[in-house]
Amino acid sequence: MSASSSCVDQTVTRKPRRPCNQIKEKTADVVASIRFIWRPLLILTVLYLLAYSSILLTNFNYIDDMGRVALGYAGWENFSRYTSVFLAYFIHADTYLADISPLPQIIATIEIALASVIVLFVITGKKKYTVMMLIAALPIGISPYFLACIVYKFDSPYMALSVLASVAPLLFAKRGKASYVAAIAVGELIVCTTYQAASGILPMLVVFLACKRFLEGKNGREVATFVGLSIVGYVVGLLFFRLFVYTPSEEVYVSAAVPGLSDLFPTIVANYVQYFGDFVADFKRSWLLLCAFVVIAFVYVTTRDSKRGKACGFLCAVICVVLMLLLAFGIYPALSNPLFLPRAMYGIGLLLGFLCIGIATVKKAYLGKLFVVALCWCFVVFSFTFGNVLYAQSQWTDFRTSAVANSLASLEEFNPDVGKVVRLEGEIGNAPSAEYTIHDNPVLQRLMSETFGGNWAWGVTGLQFYYGLPNTGVAFEGDFTSADLPLLQTNAYFDIYGEGVRFVVKLK
Repeated sequence: MSASSSCVDQTVTRKPRRPCNQIKEKTADVVASIRFIWRPLLILTVLYLLAYSSILLTNFNYIDDMGRVALGYAGWENFSRYTSVFLAYFIHADTYLADISPLPQIIATIEIALASVIVLFVITGKKKYTVMMLIAALPIGISPYFLACIVYKFDSPYMALSVLASVAPLLFAKRGKASYVAAIAVGELIVCTTYQAASGILPMLVVFLACKRFLEGKNGREVATFVGLSIVGYVVGLLFFRLFVYTPSEEVYVSAAVPGLSDLFPTIVANYVQYFGDFVADFKRSWLLLCAFVVIAFVYVTTRDSKRGKACGFLCAVICVVLMLLLAFGIYPALSNPLFLPRAMYGIGLLLGFLCIGIATVKKAYLGKLFVVALCWCFVVFSFTFGNVLYAQSQWTDFRTSAVANSLASLEEFNPDVGKVVRLEGEIGNAPSAEYTIHDNPVLQRLMSETFGGNWAWGVTGLQFYYGLPNTGVAFEGDFTSADLPLLQTNAYFDIYGEGVRFVVKLK
């Protein structure tokens, strides 16, 4: 056989690539393209877990956790958070949600770390990050407002997912217009079905990136197209949710209703006044000062490095900060009765994170980077403070609740074989050992909720479900009062009134 015929034979007999080999190659390409994520993801996960450690070790049943630990329900359908319900059944491996903490909070930590890496990537365009860049991303997950989310044993993974779903679509910005719009629409749909407080995060990041790209000298038409496509995807996602997913809530403490056209502008202004008023009141003066220095440093470095002139750079930087402030609370300011609690305001942490990263990625911004480190350190210290205060409050709550349960059980009138109703009046307040700490920190005052008292449902959950008082139900305000019943027992912590099957514990 000649050499030429041998070559022909080899050409003819060569086997085509199998489809499975093609899939393996594409998978390998995708893995290679995201391989850079693992190192910063691991570092940020460890940093966040360290910051959250005091909270996680406390094992505190925070607000709704009181009921879910006892009864194992989901309950997020009331706010159309169907993604949260579905994922909860998967994470807990059952439709009954047993207490599996801190696993959900660890999942939330990984999600917020991944979101932080994505933000670093889309802002810097780099795959390698300095220590300063990683530190600058920390406000995303350790601001006091996001700590109000991570403290939840059951809700935290879905609150963190709302952040991840807000920033992940930006990875598709260079993969075609249709793909990008679809990614944003899907992302916002996930946001709306997990935790709607994140609805302002994507718009904030788009504004930040548009400002950055424009001042770097990128084509103005390309920047405008990027913003336009982002708006289209965002609106499509919100409209789809509103028209096909949203169901009105029976809850009364918040409302997703939008006021009429004549009342819309005054409502928005009033809501913004309250949100910004709460923000200023929540943060210590030193924190507010550091936030102001971070904003000033961002405006300075943006103006200094602008390729479109100093005046244009300054104007764009100021407009960028103002727009992000207005977008930080998402769609909530336009609602008739939005949520004003700290867990609804974690957009502020994302805003600070974007600004800090913007400062950390430039050269010769030593003073600005010092402000970034100082702000992050304040938030880390606060995280440990919050966790330790929760521990003190947990001990105080257990002590006061068990004292009431033991005293009731010891009463001759409290027949264990007969159905009875107990009502609480008053509340136990903050743990004495943490009282000064709480009053020295305004946002901590708002983060601490009533743990044992008759003023709301979660205040009686411990007595109702945790101590096993036989044949005992709980009554609420208005059913009967201590004035209607004779005094049976008194001590330094409470008075017990009762007669027949009705009992009132008046907390001191």
